[in-house]
Amino acid sequence: MKRLLSLLLITTTLAAIDLWSKLLLPTPEWALHQRSNIWFIGSCLLLVGALPLARLPSTSVTIAAGIFNGGVLGNVLSASDDHLVVPNPILIGNRVNGVAFNLADLFILSGNLMLMAALIVLVIRNRHRLPSEAQAFRRLRRRRASA
Repeated sequence: MKRLLSLLLITTTLAAIDLWSKLLLPTPEWALHQRSNIWFIGSCLLLVGALPLARLPSTSVTIAAGIFNGGVLGNVLSASDDHLVVPNPILIGNRVNGVAFNLADLFILSGNLMLMAALIVLVIRNRHRLPSEAQAFRRLRRRRASA
């Protein structure tokens, strides 16, 4: 429960920071990105799907999932507010050769990378709990036979 609350606190804090930056920084018309309904539904599924990660015995996984979810929530909320249009007020380069993005995009990217690294470390530290190759093949054969 403590890790879930931590994940939710990180998520809401980073989403609030993202939304605040989108309010403060002006966004040119060309940097407004239209999202689809499928993107919206997929993002909502990602938000809910990341919550069980808090059950894993790893603070690093919880923090990384919170950062990732903070970015997803920031973009979902800003899209919800403006007919699925997400502002991207930060620009690197120029309009032709540059990249427009927002803080939520940074949170998603960094959270995803951190989450992958934290999950890899968690699996390596708990590899003794994983089934052997022979056990895994036996389980697979049993599942196929029962299907």
